[in-house]
Amino acid sequence: MLSFRERLMTVLRGGKADRVPLTMYQFVHGRPFDTPAGKRLQAQGLIPIDCRRVFRERYRDITIQRVDSIEQGNKQTRTRVETPRGVLTELVTTDPTYGSRWVQEHLVKSVDDYQAMKFVFDHTEVEPAYDDFRAADLAMGDRGIVLAEILPMPVMWLFVEIMGAAAWSEGLLLHKDEFDELLESLARCYRRQVQIAAESPAEVVWLGDNITGTVVSPQKFQQYCKPVYDFDCHVLRQAGKISFAHFDGVNRPLRECIAGVALDVIEAFTPPPMEAMTVAEARQAWPDKVLSLNVPSNLFHLPAAEIERHVRQYVAEGGDEGRFIVGCTEDFDARLFDHAFSAIVRAMYDV
Repeated sequence: MLSFRERLMTVLRGGKADRVPLTMYQFVHGRPFDTPAGKRLQAQGLIPIDCRRVFRERYRDITIQRVDSIEQGNKQTRTRVETPRGVLTELVTTDPTYGSRWVQEHLVKSVDDYQAMKFVFDHTEVEPAYDDFRAADLAMGDRGIVLAEILPMPVMWLFVEIMGAAAWSEGLLLHKDEFDELLESLARCYRRQVQIAAESPAEVVWLGDNITGTVVSPQKFQQYCKPVYDFDCHVLRQAGKISFAHFDGVNRPLRECIAGVALDVIEAFTPPPMEAMTVAEARQAWPDKVLSLNVPSNLFHLPAAEIERHVRQYVAEGGDEGRFIVGCTEDFDARLFDHAFSAIVRAMYDV
């Protein structure tokens, strides 16, 4: 019988294992793997996935100051970045329930901040940092896998962390030359991260891009995302690594775009009733890719029989040729863990 790690890696490499793997991020809220229910569900087949960054950043000629405070029960972090080209400020709130990071005030607020941000990217050095990965991988053993993590691709990192929706959209529409120049400065750092990941001891590299068709049109995908994936997939495949790309958003408008890149695994794919694109449609659109499913967390509130019905349908649509994984990739109410995953395990493994 395969170990859990072997079962998962068999499928991630494009094969068919003894059974469809069932996975969950080890770092979701409440750390449920450490509970009695978590230990029981692991024994029944639930496979943990962890991740660690494999790089560190060093800055030259930049001063960064951070001040933490508690406001209305929430942790807030104010950051001030001083450069010869100007000063950037950021305000981040940490969600007390899930520990999620929410940017309230982005570093780049308008085109006036581009040169200061470009100076930061131009004066950032990216170095290998493998010790945390090695320690986590050793601790994981045969129970599951640890992913090598790098930052999301440049255009999405600008959107989520650096600019926010308004400034990002303004840059694309009104300041394209300046936007593309800033993007290329960040891309230099990003390409170095990819190379470091390719040289790392990890087998699987997590591309947490969170691209969604509600933000990125097919045209923008071809312009800003496809060249990045072409670079990533070439470098990682040459090194024998598996590309593991996070697509938990609206995928139907981008299905042909996704089919046109050489990604190995479409991870966090979220089917109905949360998103519109079905497992059957995804299998038809991407027959050469591993499909790693995210069971929608809005199902977790339903009766167990309803959860089982949905999961059986996902598995049936996934087919029996392999290259299919069922999992959970998003935060959920930790109180529902035993209820939801017991139902998922029953649906998949008849236990």
